[in-house]
Amino acid sequence: MNRGWDAMKLFVCVLSVLLLSQARDADAAGDAAKGKPIYVKHCMVCHGPQGKGDGPTGTLVKPPAANFTSEAVKKKTEAELRGAVELGRPGTAMGPWKGLLSPADLADVLAYVMTLRQ
Repeated sequence: MNRGWDAMKLFVCVLSVLLLSQARDADAAGDAAKGKPIYVKHCMVCHGPQGKGDGPTGTLVKPPAANFTSEAVKKKTEAELRGAVELGRPGTAMGPWKGLLSPADLADVLAYVMTLRQ
C-alpha cells in the first residue's frame, strides 16, 4: 500500500511540474491583444502606430527609433527583440523596460510588436 501511495505522490508531482511549465510557456508567449494598449501607452510615441519608427519622438532621436517592418528588424529573433525591450539598447534612446513593466506585460507587448513585423 505504501508503494502505491509513493507512486501516486510522484505522479502528482510530475503532473504539477508539467502543468506549471505549460502555464509559464503560455505566459512567455504573450497576448498581442493585451500588448497593444501597452504599446500605445509606452512605445508608440517613438515607434509609431504601425511600428515604422515614425512616432513624433522616434524621428527626432539619434539614431532614430527602430522600424519593426524593416528587413533588418524582421531578421532579428524574438529573443533578440525581447532583450532590446527588457534591457534597452545602449547608444540609443531605447531604455530598459524590465522592472518597469511586469513580465506578463513585457511578453504581451513583445507579442504585439511581433504582429507589426508582418
